[in-house]
Amino acid sequence: MCAGYLRLAVRRSPADTARLPEAHTPAFALIVLTLSAAAGFIGSLVGLGGGALLVPGLVLILGVDMKEAVACSLVGVVFTSSAAGMVRGRDRFTNYRVGLLLEVVAGAASVVGAVTAFLVRPTVLQFVFGVVLLGIAALSLRRFEDEDTHALPSTPWARALRLDGVEEGLGPPRVYHVQQVPLGLSIMGVAGSIAGMLGLGAGAVKVLSMDVAMKMPFRTSTVTSNFMIGATAAAGAIAFLRLGLIEPRLAGPMAEGIVPGAMLGSWQVGRKRLPLLRKVF
Repeated sequence: MCAGYLRLAVRRSPADTARLPEAHTPAFALIVLTLSAAAGFIGSLVGLGGGALLVPGLVLILGVDMKEAVACSLVGVVFTSSAAGMVRGRDRFTNYRVGLLLEVVAGAASVVGAVTAFLVRPTVLQFVFGVVLLGIAALSLRRFEDEDTHALPSTPWARALRLDGVEEGLGPPRVYHVQQVPLGLSIMGVAGSIAGMLGLGAGAVKVLSMDVAMKMPFRTSTVTSNFMIGATAAAGAIAFLRLGLIEPRLAGPMAEGIVPGAMLGSWQVGRKRLPLLRKVF
């Protein structure tokens, strides 16, 4: 289904597909580097991917076309995830079984979202982008720390798929049991569509899904999200590459800025207290 949807989009050539602004100067590249470094740091720190900063910055500050900003943002999200994964000590937080299970749904949905972004008008993307960010912000404000997360019982889904894990943070190791796996999979479908359509990486939705729906510890949700967003974004980025919307002159400096920022943010995750991470999120 995804392949057929992609072929349908390739046959179309919308008139409003734009190129980079003419003024592609060293100053342009410097702004992209700075913006990307900030996005990489914040994105890896709280598992968002950085697209929520990259896309508005590229469109509002640099005048990049919305579709190209979304496409290049997905490339940036891939580098955020890869750079975050290079930092030592991350494996004690990441729940790889949960990440790989959820990524099956999120990756396929990302391709559908990317093709949808190609087919609709930029103004529609901008409107949806704003609505999604407002919705994520509202959900984040309503979330509070559940002190009984580690006391929840194991579930049949989690036992069958061996999804339960151990949180190793600033305190002693604690076992946690993953809850509501089908609900988490459903939310990941929405997260994947958002990632491909808006270039966000959908880390915010993924963190909220694992933290709120699946009752995983917040720090574990953040690091597992960083592990997942790269694969989700890569699926959407491949679709955008096939559609000819990824501009190397923009993606190059973006990658150079994101990698050091994401590595620094990832290194800070295990050293920051949980309340501070929630405030940044």
